[in-house]
Amino acid sequence: MRTPQPSDPVVVSMPFEGGDVFYTDTGSGPCVLALHGCPGSVRDWRWLGSPIEAKARLIRIDLPGFGKTPLSTFPSASFSDRAAWVVRFMSALGIDEFVVMGHSAGGPLAMEIAAAFPDTVKGLALIAAPGFRPHRPLREHPVPRLMSGMLRIPGLRWAVLPWIRWGFERAGFPKGIALESIRQSIHIVVELDFDRQISNAELMQCPCLVAWSDDDTFIDSDISQELARGCPPGPRLNFIDGTHYIQKTQSMEIAASLCEWLEIL
Repeated sequence: MRTPQPSDPVVVSMPFEGGDVFYTDTGSGPCVLALHGCPGSVRDWRWLGSPIEAKARLIRIDLPGFGKTPLSTFPSASFSDRAAWVVRFMSALGIDEFVVMGHSAGGPLAMEIAAAFPDTVKGLALIAAPGFRPHRPLREHPVPRLMSGMLRIPGLRWAVLPWIRWGFERAGFPKGIALESIRQSIHIVVELDFDRQISNAELMQCPCLVAWSDDDTFIDSDISQELARGCPPGPRLNFIDGTHYIQKTQSMEIAASLCEWLEIL
């Protein structure tokens, strides 16, 4: 069930390393860091944010290249580089211990943080996240590496970006996504390493909540089930419906489980 009232706090900025980072900071209590997918932004959490921030401190970041945070702030698409950057940013906010929550492509980034920084991450929540093998869009459109290479060539970049944007819109993403976000999304997809996903799951020491929907058109249900079996123990939320954006469509159920879980971490 969807939360009756979304949460749209003022997005603020903080100068950090390569430039300003935009984020929201609401609520009080145990800290939850929310990482959007790609493309995405802090608004991806507006429905789940409302019930969580009533019980916890919720930090939502526009990752570099998305939302209001420019890619020039931190242009690397590497999951390990971005994981270290996120932890440094949280430390700059004075937060050295938190639960990390990732939706879609934010899930592998959250797993990377949990595996690499076990003393920092108290818990991990994966919301409609990729698993240990290629999911449907990667099987049906196995050309991101080629597109990533073309996007690195200045003369080709601006010629192929509108075509790639059209492909994103056909896949169900909203219209009008910034070209910079599309470009970085492709580079991040290429960096997704399923063997590393398996390795990270084995390294993770914190409890893990995994939530998914059987009607997700991006992540196959059996891949989500494998991810749930391969991650450390914690709540498992399997919805019959809700699509890929269960942080919106099933926000009440996810928030209730997450907030109850936070009390015992």
